[in-house]
Order: sequence, then structure tokens, then C-alpha cells
Amino acid sequence: MKALIPLLAIAGVSAAIFALGSLRKGSDDKPFLNVADEVALTVNVAKPEQRRIVRMVQAPGDVEAVLEVGVSSEIVAKIEEMPVQEGDIVKKGDLLCRLNDKDLRAAVESGEATVAKLAASVEQAKAEYEQAERDCVRQARLSEIEATTDLELSNYITARKRAAAILEMRRQETVEAEALLRKVHEDLKRTIITSPIDGIIAKLSVKEGEVVVTGTMNNPGTVIMTISDLSKMQVRVRVDEVDIPLVKADQTARVYLQADQQVAVPARVVRVGSKGSKQLGRDVVYFETLLEVLSNDPRIKPAMTANVEIDVASQDNAVTIPVEAVVHRMRKDLPDLIVKAFDARQATVDISERAKQAQYIKVAYVKDGEAAKVRLIDPGIADSLRVEIRDGIKPGEDVIIGPYRSLDQLKDGKKVRLAEDEKKKEASSQPEEKGKDEKKE
Repeated sequence: MKALIPLLAIAGVSAAIFALGSLRKGSDDKPFLNVADEVALTVNVAKPEQRRIVRMVQAPGDVEAVLEVGVSSEIVAKIEEMPVQEGDIVKKGDLLCRLNDKDLRAAVESGEATVAKLAASVEQAKAEYEQAERDCVRQARLSEIEATTDLELSNYITARKRAAAILEMRRQETVEAEALLRKVHEDLKRTIITSPIDGIIAKLSVKEGEVVVTGTMNNPGTVIMTISDLSKMQVRVRVDEVDIPLVKADQTARVYLQADQQVAVPARVVRVGSKGSKQLGRDVVYFETLLEVLSNDPRIKPAMTANVEIDVASQDNAVTIPVEAVVHRMRKDLPDLIVKAFDARQATVDISERAKQAQYIKVAYVKDGEAAKVRLIDPGIADSLRVEIRDGIKPGEDVIIGPYRSLDQLKDGKKVRLAEDEKKKEASSQPEEKGKDEKKE
């Protein structure tokens, strides 16, 4: 009996509160006791839009010429003449510089003399061989009539072989001397350096009167100048490892130069890097990707820094909502119907069991009357502002997009009100309050 007394007391208090709240007083029909209602969250809404949506990958890069040649010398010599300057436009075959050729001309004269001398020695050796051949034939005839000994015949045969060997040696020496002479002639031609391509002198590294050297295994040679063909430009882009699977050859892109971030330059993907690299001092893997610039814009110059946007996916007439409307909610905070629908959808997808039991689920909220209703969504591609919704949101519904503090507190069935209605209510209440103040005065 004693145990029932507290329960009866609680029930009596509850009944009294309900009765007081139900009683009305006077003509204003206001209750004696006001019980606080649920506070509605102020929200902003937006309706789904049907539009084209493009998913982009952004990455930094550097502008460079597709064809760029570093002009070096193939011989060691001093620059005697350089008729070009940095910034000059040159055509293929134009003179870039002339090297000192005095030593090489002397080497040519010496080589020609050596070849002539060896040619004479070849003639001498040939005559000696012919004489040895005649002597050997005569001794062979004498041997047939036993007019000479076998030893004498053998000596003449040996002399013929020796003469033949000397003749062959003189011939090979001549071939060697002619080859050396050809090399000297080639080196003499290399004293005149001409442009290998049409382009512009992008960089001039040496001056007239300096000595240029050739490169070795351990020491690079002297780069006299760099010529760039500015008619075709490319951008070497560093794409993050997270985005590289989406990038493919021939995808369209836009290049934004640091010098002008407002105007985009059209481009396309030419080649995607197959091996990643790490930036010095950073644990970030990137893949070098080449983009061809599809414009002859004179603003584009080698070594410029740029940011690129690569279109990796697109969808026409997609139903989209603002990206801020998509939120993540824990499974335990969502209605059972939403969780079951999510699990059923994941069961049809070839993913790991761990992914199927994801702790967080992507949802969106719509304003249904004065309450927020949660919807399981199937998002598609997204850009920086909007996301494609393939399922879960109907056209014409009011999708809750903010503010963030309200989105963070939203739950299924939570009471909400529009921010616009709140502003109208405040605006309409201000004249009424002002009139009351004037009456008091």
C-alpha cells in the first residue's frame, strides 16, 4: 500500500498540470499555465534543379613548350661570332653562332697530306707486290724444268705473301686516315651552329668570346642557348594520387594562369603519368600529367605557374541539390527504415562487407510541413557547388540546405521553420510593439 502512494501522487500532479493547461481565462482565451512547446529550428531550403553537372579534378602545374631544344657545342672552341640575342625569333637553319676553326683547318690540311702520302705508299706497295708476283711465276716455271731449287721457290712465294700483306696494310692505313679526315671535316662543320627548329631564343647562357666545352660522363657540356617553339605549349600537371584514377587521355581541361585567374585557356589531356613521385619534404604522392594547350594566347609563356581543371565526368539533365544539403549521420541516429534501405542497397553492390556496414550514411533532409524528414539518397557526380541525386529526392521538394548549426541538430521529425518566415514575423511584430510603446507614453 505504501508503494502506491508515490505513484498516486505523481499521477495527481500530472492531472493537475494538464487541467491547468486546459483551462481558459477571460475573453483572451489564454491558458492559466503555459507549457513550453518544442523549439523549431530555423532552416533555409532549396528546390532540386535539373541541369548539366561536371565533375572536375584540380591540380597545379607549370607551362612549358612542347618542343624546346638546348643548343650545345660538339667541340671545344671559343665563340667567335654570335649574331643573335635573347628573345630573337629564329628559323630552322639560321646562324646562331660561329666557333673558332683555325686548329681544325690546320688539322684538315694535315689530314689531307697524310691521305695523299698513304695513297702514294699504296701505289708503291702495289708495285712491289706485282714484282713479287712476277718473280714467283718465273720461279715456278723454272721449277718445272728443274732449273731452280725448291728452297728458292719457297722464298719467292714468301716474298709475294709479304708484299701482299704490306699492300693490304697500306690500304687500311689509308682508310683510317680518310676516316680521320672526314671526322675533322665534320668538326669543322660543327664550328657553325645553326638553329635546329623554328622558335625563339628563350635563354642565352654564354657570350661571345667564351669557350664552350663538350659534355662528359660526369660533367655536363656547355648549353649555349635554349630555343623554344612557342606555337605549341603544354602544361605539366601534378595530379594527386586520389584523383589520378579519374584522369584519362583526351579529357577536356581548362588552364588558369597565375597572371590571370579569371580567363580560362582551353586544353586537353595528352598523357597520364604511370608512376608517382613524392614532393620533396612532403609525404604526398602525385602523378605527372601532360596537357596540350589548345590556344595560341600570347599570354602563355614557358615556366609560368598555372592551375588546371580537368573534366573527368559529366551528366546532362541531372537532378541536383546544393552540396551542403548532403550530410552524414550515424546508423544509430537514423530510423530503422532508412538503415534497412541502405543495407539492402549495399547488398547489391560488389564491395567489402566492412563498407556495407558503414557507420555513417549519406542522407538529406526535406521540409515536410513543419517537420524535417530524412531521406536516404543515392548521390552521383558532384562539382564544387552541387551534387547529382539519382534517387531519394523528388522534384519540387524543399531540401534543407542550412544553416550549418541547424543541419547539425536535424533529426527525423524535428520541428523546423523557414528563415524567411522568421524574418517576416519579426518585421510584422516591430510596428505592433512600437504602437504599444506610444500608447504607454
